[in-house]
Amino acid sequence: MKMTAKKLKRLGLLWPALIIAGVVAGITVLVRYAGTDSIAVHLYYLPIMYAGYVFGDYGAIVVSLFSTLLCGPWMAARYELDKPIMQTPADMLVRMCTFYVVGLAASRASLELKRRAAEAHMLYEVARSITSTLRLHDVLDLIAQSARHVMDAKGCVIRLLDEDTDELVPAAMSGLSQEYWQKGKVVGAASPVNGRALTGEAVQILDVTQEEGFQYPEAARDEGISSVLTLPLRTKSGTCGIIRIYAKRKHRFTEQEIQLLTTFADQAAVAIENAELYEDIRRNYYETVRALTTAVEAKDAATYKHSERVSEVADRLAEAMGLDADEREMLRFGCILHDIGKIGVHEEALEARDTETPEQIFYQMHPLIGASILRPIGFLEPALDIVKHHHERWDGDGFPEGLKGQDIPLSARIVAVVDAFDRVQYAGGRGVKTVATKAALLEIVSRAGSEFDPGIVGKFHKMMLGADGAQAETEPDAEPASSAHSSSPPESGAAAANPTSATDADTEDPAATDAAPTPTDE
Repeated sequence: MKMTAKKLKRLGLLWPALIIAGVVAGITVLVRYAGTDSIAVHLYYLPIMYAGYVFGDYGAIVVSLFSTLLCGPWMAARYELDKPIMQTPADMLVRMCTFYVVGLAASRASLELKRRAAEAHMLYEVARSITSTLRLHDVLDLIAQSARHVMDAKGCVIRLLDEDTDELVPAAMSGLSQEYWQKGKVVGAASPVNGRALTGEAVQILDVTQEEGFQYPEAARDEGISSVLTLPLRTKSGTCGIIRIYAKRKHRFTEQEIQLLTTFADQAAVAIENAELYEDIRRNYYETVRALTTAVEAKDAATYKHSERVSEVADRLAEAMGLDADEREMLRFGCILHDIGKIGVHEEALEARDTETPEQIFYQMHPLIGASILRPIGFLEPALDIVKHHHERWDGDGFPEGLKGQDIPLSARIVAVVDAFDRVQYAGGRGVKTVATKAALLEIVSRAGSEFDPGIVGKFHKMMLGADGAQAETEPDAEPASSAHSSSPPESGAAAANPTSATDADTEDPAATDAAPTPTDE
């Protein structure tokens, strides 16, 4: 029979209570024979302090009063010539006060130790998060939640300064209602309160509803907010934002609380600096990748802006299929680099891609060449599957390894569909669209189940006939503008999930909801 969490908790408190009762009973027997003036009476301090540690103030008070009662007037103070000498009322009063103070002190010391332990644990978790992930949003969320929990606050927010608009943009929030967080724009230097914080000052307000410099006092009153503490986020390059804690009631923050929030602010600043460094490195990687792609496109006219268009559409398809941010980032890198191996193939072989000539063999080697070029770059290892296998076919007749079905990596199956779709649309080369979206989709659908994963084709068909596909139909001859994915480095995302298995499950059954429709469906 399974025990509920409530029962386990009760059982966990029962054993300490039984231990305390047993120890008190044993000490009472000793005191009964030795007298209350003996050293044995001091043994009561042990269960009293233990009760304060386990049960807090109430436990300490109950055990101290119970111990005083056991040492009441019926207990002899001492024995002289085997005759009991009884206690005086003053002795009993002093003993009761002593027991009470010892119990209360033990309880308060226990609470302080637990609070310090919780602070240390939270700070450790935040530090570990900073070193284990470069996803800024996740780290700042953890810092806001930890600061709110450790300081027993009503809410906490971290805002980053947009220097162009002087707006403090919320980066992480914990507690309070969504209505309050969405109350409106929060200004930086233009606000008397935030301006002081951005200059490096710790700003605390006892009652925000009475503070003229505090924005949105009415919203604060509706939310039940009284006291707030605001500290700057300082990096090596200057102040980049603020962290603000909202007390549960009117409260004057102590120096210890300010120092604790300063520690959280410093950790947030470190996370922001790490994210900026990572972003710089990632941007440099991306620019290097684009330079390599440009070198390939200069050699093969048919691939003019092809990689950028494939990257954009494949990212949308991956998002529709539920891939997480990390997988999508590597997918975009793989798309940009999927034809990098052509740099090692002669132009005659590139022109023989669709002919059955000896030169075609050299063309079919470009995925292997590309993978060998990128293999030494550890950062791009997850993208190698795309570079190496994007020409594999669902029926196993592709190259270079002739993989079949779901033996082909999911990312390569996605890129294979988008790559072929783009080649159909831009068959003329030089970035000029020659085939309308619906006609190109019909061509891809007709090859589902033989060349392409039918499940992925079904999702792609559904996506392209949506809002983006309709927009593409309005300007069939226009050259597509470079999107955020093609003109800027891939965005970093949230903590990784694992949707690949679910996606694979979708692609196993061609007759599923998202399976590829037949060409007659058009």
